[in-house]
Amino acid sequence: MSDINEQQHVPDNSAAVSHTLEINVAGEKVQFTVPVPSGPATWDDILPFMRALVKVGSDISQEYFAERGKPVSCKAGCGICCRQRVPLAEFEAHRLRRLVDAMPEPRRSEIIARFQAVEERVREARDTIRLDAVDGDTPLSLKEMAQRAGAYFRLMIPCPFLENESCSIYDERPLKCREYLVTSPAENCAEPSRLPVVGLPLPLEVSMATLFLDQDPQDSGIRWVPLDEMMSWTDSHTPAPPSRSGSELLHEFMSRLMRPRT
Repeated sequence: MSDINEQQHVPDNSAAVSHTLEINVAGEKVQFTVPVPSGPATWDDILPFMRALVKVGSDISQEYFAERGKPVSCKAGCGICCRQRVPLAEFEAHRLRRLVDAMPEPRRSEIIARFQAVEERVREARDTIRLDAVDGDTPLSLKEMAQRAGAYFRLMIPCPFLENESCSIYDERPLKCREYLVTSPAENCAEPSRLPVVGLPLPLEVSMATLFLDQDPQDSGIRWVPLDEMMSWTDSHTPAPPSRSGSELLHEFMSRLMRPRT
């Protein structure tokens, strides 16, 4: 992504404003119309646009590599990647918690029990894999995030939402899950230390950009919520009330998306 052109349209009722964005994605100009509240908004209001960006970037990249003999090898029923430690932005953690809370019984209790079992498994292995309790309260560097993700993956703990090696909340799956695709043989994912795993390069780092939203300027690292700790973390953290307009949130997200990573 190299440039963005923007137009703004305010409907007569002034309840919402639409932004027309033209974004250069891997050399292709793609236009998006992004409706957002004109008044106080939350990151959930920007999420449909975030998901659309992930899909466009993924589609462009898949087409590019497929034409060069490197198609995506992911397929239904291949859920090894669903044993990784998925980083969530705070608003995604709260959204998934609401999703669980809205489930009918006994489904809700089953999912909660799975989260509790995962947290117990991590506690048992914590000294061995050096995972701190509730990583979402501790700013981490990208290197530390990668180290903890690797340690967690070695435990081979399935995501609480995984059923029959498929995602049971596919339409609501986190942004990071939407971004993760591989072009190497699918069976390699089970043994990444021995076999090469080649991820699909994406032109946009949408999920990474969300981890920087609403960050404390004093933090030396990134605050993120591991999916496996989502239930415990949301028990002790209340969503911030909306205080900015949808346009302000959209502009912050785009500035984060375009900012180079170090």
